[in-house]
Amino acid sequence: MRRLTLIRHALTAWNADGRFQGHSDVPLSDDGRRQARRLARHVTGTETDAVVYASSSSRALETARIAFPNHEIVVDPRLRELNFGVFEGHTQSENEARDAWREWFADPFERRVPGGESYRDLRERMVAWMEDAHAAHEDHVVAVTHSGAIQMLLSWVLGVEHPRWRKRIYLRHASVSRVLFRDGDMLVERVNDTRHLTAEGADPFLD
Repeated sequence: MRRLTLIRHALTAWNADGRFQGHSDVPLSDDGRRQARRLARHVTGTETDAVVYASSSSRALETARIAFPNHEIVVDPRLRELNFGVFEGHTQSENEARDAWREWFADPFERRVPGGESYRDLRERMVAWMEDAHAAHEDHVVAVTHSGAIQMLLSWVLGVEHPRWRKRIYLRHASVSRVLFRDGDMLVERVNDTRHLTAEGADPFLD
């Protein structure tokens, strides 16, 4: 594998409401489908050689099918988001009022969410997936996945040993990030590319 393109899924209603999704299977919203169509126009003609993987969560799989209509999508559950366990379906403020949140948030990389995973668990399965993809494909792999999954994989590529949750890498919905593999090295070529989602000159953080 010479290129790995990492795409965050498009928007859902739970994203818009600020609700934790994790392994909960929430479909794209109408706004999310519009984002995925913009993504499709962006990748048309530039990703024709890619093998396309997607998380088994419907929001990622639907994003992949809209963006890559002429590709067979390889579904791999290892590309799913962190399992947020008891926190799924709740907002940040609702979760912060719980003792379980305070205990987990003291070290979310090492501590597992009650009924869920730690970020170390997520990173280990993402790295295992990447190593398998690297061994199986010579040229270009695309993965349509989730923000936490991309953050943990990029943190590993960059050598960040104990990444802080939501503090290191910002990723918008339907954003594109990329890792290049050259002479045994891994190079982060882009992160959170959202030019395809905004009008020229617009501020992507306000969209």
